[in-house]
Amino acid sequence: MAAAVASRTTGLMGMWNGTKDGKDEGYIDWASGSTNVHDPLEVKIEVEDMRTLSPQPDYEHNGYGIVKHKSSLTPEQFLAGNDPEGKKYIQDVYFKEVAELVKQITGSDIVVPYVFRIRQNSMKAGEFAANKLSHAALPVAHVDRDAVTGEDGVREILGDTADELIKQGKRYAQVNIWRTIDQPIQKWPLCFINHSAVPGWSYDTHLARVYPTNDPRIAIRGEKKHDSVVKYDPAYKYHYVSKLDLDEALVFSSFDSDVTKVCPHGAFWDDASPTDAPTRRSIEVRCWVFFD
Repeated sequence: MAAAVASRTTGLMGMWNGTKDGKDEGYIDWASGSTNVHDPLEVKIEVEDMRTLSPQPDYEHNGYGIVKHKSSLTPEQFLAGNDPEGKKYIQDVYFKEVAELVKQITGSDIVVPYVFRIRQNSMKAGEFAANKLSHAALPVAHVDRDAVTGEDGVREILGDTADELIKQGKRYAQVNIWRTIDQPIQKWPLCFINHSAVPGWSYDTHLARVYPTNDPRIAIRGEKKHDSVVKYDPAYKYHYVSKLDLDEALVFSSFDSDVTKVCPHGAFWDDASPTDAPTRRSIEVRCWVFFD
């Protein structure tokens, strides 16, 4: 008989820990390493396995969920994505797969994949710091964009189309499809923060802005005025998927004009990770989506 899947695990997740100069907002100079941001607050969390929840969180109701999806790409083709030829192949082939999947999940006809990130992480707990907000598996809870950078980002990609749809009051979101590349995830799994029990949760109340200069990430993700780091709240609930496999994917709103649907997230240190767990390799694609 197969061993039962644990319904929850414990671990550590990084969150906003204030600034050294007492200011509400942070800054990081990526060239010099200068920052006023304290190292992340290491929050001890208890994380429920979504596989064992009933009802299971899903994108329609919660802004995040797990779906069955097998890509045609091999691990080697995904890992080649940092090379120009491999990047083009992902954009030509995998983006089409992702767009079709997101259309099925959201019911939207306007789905535009625009960027992907490949991450590899073999760090141990405690090896992250404030000047590594974009390092490896991003072990600091965040949203990809807030109300300001979300509108900036969709206008950058969709231009006049975005202007018209926003004027019409259409809901729009950045929807991410996240998956493992070569092995089931056993180290630094992705954690979703459910904030539905926090009264009045908003981009303004529970996120801190960190303004970057000399930011090398512009070449990958485009311009973004600031990063948005999650502030701790005792009413948060934490969810993850144990051993996410190659025929599965996670879907979530990393920004949403409907703030009740946006999903703060980040990798967390899972205390149950085997000491010999393989390096975590993952790819995510970010899509702009407008809803009817």
